[in-house]
Amino acid sequence: MHQSAIIRTAAALIAAVAVGISGGQIACAQQQPIKRTDLLKTHLSDVEGKEMQVWVADIPPGAATGPHFHPTPRFVYVLEGAVVLELDGKPARTYTAGQAYVELPGERHNFRNASTSEPAKALGFQYIGKDQPLQINAP
Repeated sequence: MHQSAIIRTAAALIAAVAVGISGGQIACAQQQPIKRTDLLKTHLSDVEGKEMQVWVADIPPGAATGPHFHPTPRFVYVLEGAVVLELDGKPARTYTAGQAYVELPGERHNFRNASTSEPAKALGFQYIGKDQPLQINAP
């Protein structure tokens, strides 16, 4: 093999490894899960069989829930950054720090960080039946 062919082969291998490494880092950044920290779970004495749950969600850059819906209303207050709510059949809406919105029962939607470089944080409130899931993944 000629020296120029060896150099081209080595350069191609280095480029392939570099693309693989940087592509892997991008994929890992996009696959970071949303971290939920429970702040309160309490029985609602005036509503039989229901409890209130309150939590903070730390949303990494580029993170999204994927399509899902809720069995009861979910109230969200954006603490930091910006998030996007994508309701089926409606234009996506962006909410920034200090804004709040509601996700109604049965509405199929996706929730995601509006930024691919900055984290976001939101406070969530939802009442549910005891042992009822907070959300249900949708196809």
